[in-house]
Amino acid sequence: MSREIVYDLTEVLLASTGKLRYYGIVRVVAEVGRELAKAAPHVRYCIHSPAFDQFFEVKPIVQDDGSVDLAVPTGFRQLRIRKHFPAPNRLRDLLVPYVRAVAFAYNRQLWRRQGIGLPPIDMNGKVYISCSRPKLIVDAIDTLKRKVRDWQTVPLLYDMIPLHDYFNHRQKDFPTNFISDNSYIIENSALLLAISEFTKNEIADFARKGHLPPPPATVAIPLVHECPEGDEPRRETPPDEPYFLTVGAATGRKNLEALFEAMLLLHEAGKPVPVVCLAGALRKRTRECFEGERFKAILDRITVRESPNQGDLVELYRNALALVIPSRMEGWGLPAGEALWLGTPAICSNAPVFREVCGDLGLYFDPDRPGELAALLERLIGDREFSESLRFRIKAARPRLRRWSDVASDMLSVVASAFSSETGSQERMNRMAP
Repeated sequence: MSREIVYDLTEVLLASTGKLRYYGIVRVVAEVGRELAKAAPHVRYCIHSPAFDQFFEVKPIVQDDGSVDLAVPTGFRQLRIRKHFPAPNRLRDLLVPYVRAVAFAYNRQLWRRQGIGLPPIDMNGKVYISCSRPKLIVDAIDTLKRKVRDWQTVPLLYDMIPLHDYFNHRQKDFPTNFISDNSYIIENSALLLAISEFTKNEIADFARKGHLPPPPATVAIPLVHECPEGDEPRRETPPDEPYFLTVGAATGRKNLEALFEAMLLLHEAGKPVPVVCLAGALRKRTRECFEGERFKAILDRITVRESPNQGDLVELYRNALALVIPSRMEGWGLPAGEALWLGTPAICSNAPVFREVCGDLGLYFDPDRPGELAALLERLIGDREFSESLRFRIKAARPRLRRWSDVASDMLSVVASAFSSETGSQERMNRMAP
């Protein structure tokens, strides 16, 4: 007998009041959910509430025009208190239960005040699929382990970046919590999904090194190039001058400073310095970087479009000379794929995963050599024939670029195959194992 599939939309609930609701993980959760709603009527949907220690059912609505209303409550911010910690701490472990009780009481009151009347969903015998952040999946698994007799979890994992030595996160506890969360997920999952072959290999590699537990069967389901148009009223306009675009970029691992260095090299060589548009929620340290003394000479060539909606973002992509994504490492690199989908060149670092995303359509540079990036910027500005030829190749490749429907279909196929019946499902998952 096949297990019923329940897809988690908790990330959409939590992002409804934040600045990042159009980007990153919440985008993946929402778009896959919409495609599943259109293609797989048998799939059910839930949100998890640690405050109620319960899963509630959500019923997305497929409109006549093919659009999907996920029907997730919006507009109220819930407090979240971590449940699992990597190591004991006497004072914290004494205080956290009281803090959590207060926070959860507040969340329950807010929930009732909003008049949310979602019905509970019985998770017994279900396959729970979540594309959320690891810490949210950990909360859900905690409830499943304590309150449900028979369940299976299938998470989508995005990257293992914090496990790399060079990733020096400013919040020192972040990598430790990240390892703890992912270890807990791996130990309690029947099947893992990864957003790229690169991430799949990273999971296996860090398990071999002893940083993660041995994973179950792991299947790569590459993310997309497709970029939905968005139906929100436009709030932002593209820059008046020709410009290069970054999306959700930051300093550090995202390496936005390499772009500023490339611009500075052009300025120092007496060459035209292009306008660069930074799109997305702007972190304080990013602004401090480009507004600092070092980049004073190019500051007037940097413009910001903070938190554009989906329609704004599409216009920014379409009108850009190219997207620049200088990250040292990514799990996938969604902006690079979206740029190609909209016919815009993508200038990427030579981080391995960008070859998966862009293949022979991308332009690549060493993230530690801003001079290479400067040369690409200069060529796209000055060599019209080169730019037009590149755009022609990107346009011709559009039919083979991945859609959100491909991701949903692949996910459903893998999960359905793994859990199609109790007999033989373990053998199939063993064959999938890395």
